[in-house]
Amino acid sequence: MLFFYIAAYLMLLGFFLIEGFLRRGSKDRRKTKFDRGSTAFISAIMGVSFILLFVTPLLNYFDAENIPWPLVGGIGICLGTVGLVIRCVAFSTLGRFFTRTLQETEHHALVTNGIYRYIRHPGYLSDILIFLGVGMTLRNWIPVAFVAVTFAAGYAYRIKTEEKMLVEVFGEAYVSYQKRSKRLLPFLF
Repeated sequence: MLFFYIAAYLMLLGFFLIEGFLRRGSKDRRKTKFDRGSTAFISAIMGVSFILLFVTPLLNYFDAENIPWPLVGGIGICLGTVGLVIRCVAFSTLGRFFTRTLQETEHHALVTNGIYRYIRHPGYLSDILIFLGVGMTLRNWIPVAFVAVTFAAGYAYRIKTEEKMLVEVFGEAYVSYQKRSKRLLPFLF
C-alpha cells in the first residue's frame, strides 16, 4: 500500500515540476472576453481535487473490498505516467504560445505540429490522466469518481469555450484543423 501512496504523490510532484519548469514564462492570468470563467472553474476543480487526493489515505476505510485495488493502482500509475509524458510533450510543443487563460497573444500562431497534429487539447488530456491516475493509485473510489465527473464537466466547458475563441481568432484555419484532429483522444474523440 505504501508503494502506491509514494507513486501517487510522485505523480503529483511531477505535475508541479512540469508546471514550474515548462510553464515558466506563462504567468499571465489576464481575464479576457474569451475566458468566460473557464480558468476559474478549472482552478476550483483542481484545488478541490488536490485537497481530496492528499486526504485520500484517511478515507481508505471506505475501500470497496470487491475491487482488485493492486490492479487498479497499477493501471493508475500507468495512466498518470502517460499523462505526465503527454504534458511535457504538449507544453514543449506549444512553447511561448501557452497562456493560463484564454487569450489572443501577440504574434499568435496556430500550433498543429507534434502532438497537436492529432489532439487539439493534449494539456487537458494530460490533466485528466494524471489526476485520474493518482486517484486510482491511491486506491479509493471517492477521488476517482470525483475527478472523473468534475474534470469531464470542467474540461467540456473549457474546450467548448476555447474552441469558440480559436475559431474567432483563426477562422477557417482552425475549422479545417478541427476536421483533421480530435479534441482529446487520437482517432476517437
